[in-house]
This record gives sequence, C-alpha cells and structure tokens, in this order.
Amino acid sequence: MLSVVTRALCLVGGGALLGLLVNGTRPNGVRFASFAPPSVCTMTPAGGEHGPGPAPVESLEPRDAAGLCGDPSTLIADVRPATEFAQGHVTGAIHLPCTASGQAASAAVDLVAGRQTLIVYGAGTDDARRVADELRQRVHRRDLRIVVVSGGFGAWNQAGLACSSGPCVHCAAAPAAGGR
Repeated sequence: MLSVVTRALCLVGGGALLGLLVNGTRPNGVRFASFAPPSVCTMTPAGGEHGPGPAPVESLEPRDAAGLCGDPSTLIADVRPATEFAQGHVTGAIHLPCTASGQAASAAVDLVAGRQTLIVYGAGTDDARRVADELRQRVHRRDLRIVVVSGGFGAWNQAGLACSSGPCVHCAAAPAAGGR
C-alpha cells in the first residue's frame, strides 16, 4: 500500500513540476516572481465602443479660469464646507460641497443645463477634482467643458481675483446650506 501512495505523490509532484516548466517557457505564461498593479487607471470612457466619451476634466491656473467667468454660459461651483463658503468665495459661485446629498448634486446638474463651461474649485485641487469627476459622470454631455482651478480658492484669492462673502444667493436650497 505504501508504494501506491509513494507513486501517487511522485506523479502529482512530477506533474506539478512539468506544469511549472511549461508555464515558464511560454511567453504569455503566468509570472509568479513579481506582480505590479497597474499604475494608470484604464477606465473605459463613457460612450465606450460607440464613440469617444466626454472630454476629461481640465486644470487651469486661477487667472486662466477667471477669464472664463464673464461668460454667461459658465457656472462656478465651490465644493468647500458652508462655513468656508460664507467667509469668502468666487463671485457668482454656487455652493456644492463634497458632502452634498444626491439631491443637491442633482440640482447642480440641473443648473449646468444650458451652460457650456463648469468651473469647480475647493480648498485645493484634489477635493475639486473629486467633485468635478463625479459631475462629469452625472452630466452626460460631450460639449460641457469642466475645469478645476489649480490650487483652489487659496490660489484664486492670492491672485487677487474677485471674491464675495455670505451665503449662496443662487442656490435653490440656501437655508439648508448651513446644515450640510
């Protein structure tokens, strides 16, 4: 009985070794030595195989973004908390904090209707980019240009560009803004 078990183990071990050798010689074999996760996101753009998706979110320096503000087809969104918005914000901006509910985000999408450009800024570039990317996914328009202000409100303010203070005068739910 022992010789049958020994033979079985030898056959299994030999088969495994032969499998590893064949795998190692194939150009598309499984590599066991190292694995590196992809360093670039390779998400399929919206639209997939049926044509190009929407344009990516752009980053602009504050002065370049300010040049777009005089156009009535431009909407500006501030993604900072309500207290920071009330202390100072870009003139004409709506308040759309990162923590906005789905309803507030949907309202912002409705405000984008008829606009050609959406400028998004936050305390820095990263928080604005997260909201801009989310809005890019919600707004299914290839013609909408979405811009993030590099450096956020601090860079805008430091550049001496137009600012206001107080609650959001353009927001439909201005009284609820303080509770967000």
